[in-house]
Amino acid sequence: MRRGREFWRGVVDEVDRGERVADVARRHRVQPRTLSWWRWKLRSDDRRSPLLLPVVVRRAEPPAEAVSVELRIRDVIIRVACGSDVAYLAALVAALRD
Repeated sequence: MRRGREFWRGVVDEVDRGERVADVARRHRVQPRTLSWWRWKLRSDDRRSPLLLPVVVRRAEPPAEAVSVELRIRDVIIRVACGSDVAYLAALVAALRD
């Protein structure tokens, strides 16, 4: 039986929410290897998973400013205040990447 991309998106979402690949595969009657491949494929196609970036932690010298994170993407520096909207930040990073 051939299943479409939307079927696999739903199944992959179950794994991404924390369920084990083997359990989800068994419930949907698919091979765990096939599910793992679709998980990889959808992530690479849709850029659904965040790109892992190197992180450098530095201690602020007193007086400390508001807690923030600094992202460096090539020659662009983005300082993000604690409590910023994560969806907005993800969209911004995706736009800069493109």
